[in-house]
Amino acid sequence: MSMENTPEPKKLSAIEFAKEKLNLNPEASYAEIKAQAKFEGIPIFPVVYGRAKALLGLVPTAPYGSKSKARKRAAEEKAERERLAAAESAAEPAATNGSRRRTERIQSAVSGDPAAGLEAMIDDLRTAVKERDRYRIVLEKITELIQAELSD
Repeated sequence: MSMENTPEPKKLSAIEFAKEKLNLNPEASYAEIKAQAKFEGIPIFPVVYGRAKALLGLVPTAPYGSKSKARKRAAEEKAERERLAAAESAAEPAATNGSRRRTERIQSAVSGDPAAGLEAMIDDLRTAVKERDRYRIVLEKITELIQAELSD
């Protein structure tokens, strides 16, 4: 009988080999499976071993796409928190909001260009002086009105 007629046994793929060996012994380690595969002339890598265990249900797996869905949900929640924070800051009194904007503008200018930061601080100081002068005039008028009412 000649050997040319005998069909050569089909060589298993790495994943099929790992699944077959894990079916026989679900507790087999990667080193054991790799040693058996090396004897058979099949290269096995850790990812193949892990995928075979996952396909056989020997390890827990997350559904496909669950990570991207979680990232999308987290991004939507962050956007909602930012929207709520913006709505709350818009509802704050104008004086507090204005001083915060002024401080943020000065800090951003200082972090970039010192000269621009100094100019921003000078502009803000001029604005504060103008506001102080307007408040003083209003207070003087109120004082005059009160004195006029008390003198009558």
